[in-house]
Amino acid sequence: MTTPSGDAARHLQKLATLVTQRRVALGFASKEAAAEACGISHTTYRKVEGTQDAPPQRVRDTTYAKLEIGFGFRPGSCKAVLEGASDSITLEDGTELIEGGQVTRVDPAGLEGILRDAVRSSATLTRPDITLGEVEAMNERIVEDLRRRGILPSAR
Repeated sequence: MTTPSGDAARHLQKLATLVTQRRVALGFASKEAAAEACGISHTTYRKVEGTQDAPPQRVRDTTYAKLEIGFGFRPGSCKAVLEGASDSITLEDGTELIEGGQVTRVDPAGLEGILRDAVRSSATLTRPDITLGEVEAMNERIVEDLRRRGILPSAR
């Protein structure tokens, strides 16, 4: 097999990075465990992620399809990265896996409750003497500011 160069090599490396990131996030301590979960051979899986001694290599489309199922990627995600059409992989739950992290789409309707809980928790941890009224006043000010900025939906 010839060694890819230029864009193809960069795309293979990007996919390898995203696959490695997902493997770790799923709690697979080894490449062997990930390969088994995806129903592919250890040798083939090592081609996808690459090793210390060898860069990632292209594998069969059926292998990428098994990887997508095993790791919860939307179908065609691997191909999109390999072709340079995408820099990220979208998971089945809508979360976008990007190099170095992931972006979760938050339902704006539920964001206010999450925000209020975070403020309440942070306030009581940093200032144990704070009153419930003070925490609620902070929450109201933060929520109103975020509504004014268009980050939270307007009150109903």
